[in-house]
Amino acid sequence: MKDVILNLEEDFANNEYFGTNVWTEEKYRVLSGNFPVLLSAPHSVNQIRGDDVRDAEKYTGAIVRYLSRATNSYGIFELFTHADPNYDTNHDYKNAIINLIETYNIKLLLDIHSSTFKDDTDIDIVTNNRESLCGNYELIDKFKTLAIKHGIKVDENNIPNKDAENEIIAVSALICGIPSIRLVINNSKLDLESGNDKIESICKTIEEFILQIDQKNVNN
Repeated sequence: MKDVILNLEEDFANNEYFGTNVWTEEKYRVLSGNFPVLLSAPHSVNQIRGDDVRDAEKYTGAIVRYLSRATNSYGIFELFTHADPNYDTNHDYKNAIINLIETYNIKLLLDIHSSTFKDDTDIDIVTNNRESLCGNYELIDKFKTLAIKHGIKVDENNIPNKDAENEIIAVSALICGIPSIRLVINNSKLDLESGNDKIESICKTIEEFILQIDQKNVNN
């Protein structure tokens, strides 16, 4: 699995994570599927936020590509540097998500991110005080149970970020009425070139979580 993810990451890593050395209007790419879950990686390459260029959240794009193949779920990710989708006032990426959800009757959105943690937590679950779950609170318990099975340490961060209403999980939950979860992976678990194998357990946890989704009983 690790070698596959490293290969899938090469497109994002091109040109020091700007994705390409030629400017393009293409702001995202979509992966088709037939299972009604949508995986998102909006920070898979560097992003422009105001006057700053924010570093890519490495391997998040590769993880989305891998999990999309493994579960036959839909996927969306940035492959070229543009405005940060969580702050972009043009909403191109978020509008694409809304369109995919409505067109393919998506039941769940998983927005994949990474960050540097102060502790040894593997995955931080973010749902903005559980508001973005749209009443499907049992999803968190299911995820935590699978995390324990695979030896993954999970924390649930319920404190919304500033201006959270503009973020992907808030928009998809509010407009489309589907549970939307941001999964933030600890950067220390993504140092694949150093021989870290935790990524396999992390991906297995997310993969099994997706495949356990009860399409009839998820409220939307």
